Amino acid sequence: MNRLTVLSVSIILLGALAATGCNDQCQQELTALKHQYNDLQLEKGDLQKSLTSSRNKNDELMTLLAGKGSELDAAKAELATAKTELVDLKDKKSVPHTPVPAGWQETATGAKVTLASDILFAAGRATLSKQGTARLKQIAATIKATYPGSVVRVYGFTDSDPIKKTRKLWADNLDLSSNRAMAVVRQLQKLGIQAGELEAIGMGATHPVTSNKTREGKAGNRRVEIVVVK
Repeated sequence: MNRLTVLSVSIILLGALAATGCNDQCQQELTALKHQYNDLQLEKGDLQKSLTSSRNKNDELMTLLAGKGSELDAAKAELATAKTELVDLKDKKSVPHTPVPAGWQETATGAKVTLASDILFAAGRATLSKQGTARLKQIAATIKATYPGSVVRVYGFTDSDPIKKTRKLWADNLDLSSNRAMAVVRQLQKLGIQAGELEAIGMGATHPVTSNKTREGKAGNRRVEIVVVK
């Protein structure tokens, strides 16, 4: 039995005595007990408020703890991803860089060599010249030695002049450039490059590298680009 209950019982007994004619001392004790009872009630209320506040504080702390746990899990996941990326980066750096051969150009997609169409073909034609065949023999040897098994894309380009002398052979510049690219692909295949590694792409007069307003500019735009894809 706690103090509050004891006081309640005592007040009841003293109240009963007072009702039956208790003396002044009895009345004083009853009054003192009532004051003590009221004080205990106030103390009990304060303790209940403090308990409620503590419980609310505990709930807040548990919520905060759960949130920190989620943040920690996310941080662990980010750390694991960063470690993986670091390992991948080290692996990439450990792969030796192959310098491009002389006469080739390194691009974002791979290594490229550019050949003037005037060396490879006669004007308006798609049949390889002897000089062009000899140059492709060198290029095929370089590809097999330096880039074995790589995809090789052959792009054909023309100037912007419409076809006149051989217009019976080709529908337009795109048609001519496509056939020139295919002629180069067929020759590379004869020289030992696997057919499944070769692609022929006609570009026509698109993507000029210089102006088509001069004879020199037009000659620069008439070209074949051989790209070994990384």
